[in-house]
Amino acid sequence: MQLLTSSRTSLALRALALAALVAGPLHAQEPSPGITDDTVKIGISGPLTGPVAALGAIADGVRTRIDPINAAGGVKMADGKTRKIELVVEDDGLDPQRTLTNVRKLAEREEVFAVLATAGTPNNQAIGRYITQRSVPNLFMYSGVHELAGPEWEIGFVPSFTTEAATFAKYLLDNKPQAKIALLYLNTETGQTFQTALESALDGSGVTIVAAQPVTSADPTVETQLSTLKASGADTLVVITGPKQGAEAVRFATESGWKPTTLVSNIAASIASLKPAGLENAKGVITSQFLKQVNASAPGDDAGVKRYLADHAAAQSKFSTDDALGQSGYAIGDALAKVLESMKAPTREAMMDAARNLDHVQLDLLLAGITLTTKSGEDVYPIESLQLFQFDGAAYQPLGDVVSFEGKTPRH
Repeated sequence: MQLLTSSRTSLALRALALAALVAGPLHAQEPSPGITDDTVKIGISGPLTGPVAALGAIADGVRTRIDPINAAGGVKMADGKTRKIELVVEDDGLDPQRTLTNVRKLAEREEVFAVLATAGTPNNQAIGRYITQRSVPNLFMYSGVHELAGPEWEIGFVPSFTTEAATFAKYLLDNKPQAKIALLYLNTETGQTFQTALESALDGSGVTIVAAQPVTSADPTVETQLSTLKASGADTLVVITGPKQGAEAVRFATESGWKPTTLVSNIAASIASLKPAGLENAKGVITSQFLKQVNASAPGDDAGVKRYLADHAAAQSKFSTDDALGQSGYAIGDALAKVLESMKAPTREAMMDAARNLDHVQLDLLLAGITLTTKSGEDVYPIESLQLFQFDGAAYQPLGDVVSFEGKTPRH
């Protein structure tokens, strides 16, 4: 009798185990909001208007990549279904409170699957708690503050500002070991992070920061700050600001007769951004890049660049083909498609898992030698390499090889 009871108990336990095995995956596969068998809805909040409307090119760049993907039928995902990507874009003018309002609307009214390419460090900070509470992916943020990439539902895209600062420092240590730096920086966590990282990378060397001046995105002009920096006797100008102020700094550095060695963060150094300064004034400017230099009149044989130019023309994109912000948006759209392709389930958790386990993923516009690589909780920074370029008055020319910080993004 005991043997029979034991057998029945064993059979019952096996039945329960089998039921759990069957029910578990089915439950895990239950789609998250914002995704059906045919579409996945993605939200973007960015500055389409206002003093930093140039950053609106990021959202337009995403659309430039997504339109041809949808025209071809959509993205074939790992669950076997092919889905088109529906983009919902809201204007926040780079106002953090408006970003939060927009993201609430996107999550609650539009029921997006994820938000993408949120621009601005304060803006991403403003939505961080809400994103976590709602379990909505904040995918491929456009912010170089590395601390933002740590939380469960957030991951960045562009290299950290600490990586760019370390790359600038390496150049100066190798080529101008007694440089005297004047720093023009955004008085936000963006600029402060860069400043701290630059100081750390130069600590104990002959390169010194002799003056630093903060600016805000609302400043109508930064001439007073630039005059103060010039008066410091610095022979090197480092700029970490938005595009408008970056162009003003480049113009001032030349037309005032100062003519320091000028290094400008990639957020303000695209050729499109430099045009207001006068391209002749920008001659000699050094910047860091992770994207290919695009020349629409001479694209060469690069298949990725050719595809980008064709997509740009077909989409009638508002940004110029040489706008690094638009190119970044295009690359983010490309990266979104790669993540969707590798998702193992139609869930937000699966999206974050895919984004945090990228294995040397190549994108059309990434420079040779630079790929998207993440390793779960160990390495959450997709791009950790940069290459320096110098502007010759018409185009950027490579200045040395790719500098890699793969797996070791500086933490100040």
